[in-house]
Amino acid sequence: MTKLSTSRTAAPPGRRILSGIGLLACAAALAASATPAAQAATIGFDNVSNIVTPALPADSPLYNGGDAFTTDGFLAVVADSAFAQSFPGYEPGLAGAVVGAEQWSACTFLACPFGDTSYYAGLNDGSLTLSREDGTAFRLTALTYAGIAPEIEEGGAHSIGQLRLWGTTSAGSVITATADLPQLHAWADWTLDSAFAGTTLTSLRIDACTYTAAGECLNDGTLLNASQFAVGSLSVSAVPEPSALAMLAGGLALLGTASRARRRRNGGRA
Repeated sequence: MTKLSTSRTAAPPGRRILSGIGLLACAAALAASATPAAQAATIGFDNVSNIVTPALPADSPLYNGGDAFTTDGFLAVVADSAFAQSFPGYEPGLAGAVVGAEQWSACTFLACPFGDTSYYAGLNDGSLTLSREDGTAFRLTALTYAGIAPEIEEGGAHSIGQLRLWGTTSAGSVITATADLPQLHAWADWTLDSAFAGTTLTSLRIDACTYTAAGECLNDGTLLNASQFAVGSLSVSAVPEPSALAMLAGGLALLGTASRARRRRNGGRA
């Protein structure tokens, strides 16, 4: 009768070392695969691709309400003002444009910002809504922006209005932020405060309002088509999906397990 041994044969030292190395490599790969989504990126307007429709040709830099384009992994949807859309029989009108570098002729009769890169111009009280093409969430940390107005309004050092940000959060609520537009023809840098920059967004709407003589900042049809803005670039960071965070946690846990097992084999030494 054959007697079965209940003792376990120890693996040769070399095999134990290789197993440990393989475990560590697997854990490191899991952790690394979860981290790239948090890398920062910049949204610009030099490589725009129109979403072609019967009303929007592939090469048009002018956008009516309802038109859309993609840029740097984001979907951009142009909209007319709520006031314009409230009219019976509303038809989309000019609400935005991508102005190329050195395209001075695009701003005839308008005071536009100067620059050496393309930018998005929000026109006639319109807005621009950005969301990631892959549907994942993101955070906005900073942007460059400017005001656009008829040349006849130029001359004072006062702001003509405000740039407004409307961020829809992953919980469905809305967080807002505003900043005065700089003097005409000039760009301004805006670093968002920690409350806005730390909020996870699913979409971001950008528009402007214009100051009245009484100091109110309005975009409700009172100052018809006066609220206009420019956005040059936006600094964003992607937010990892829950599955990616789970992979990261799993990888770190595996690294911890491998480290404890190695200490036990070495009699408590690291």
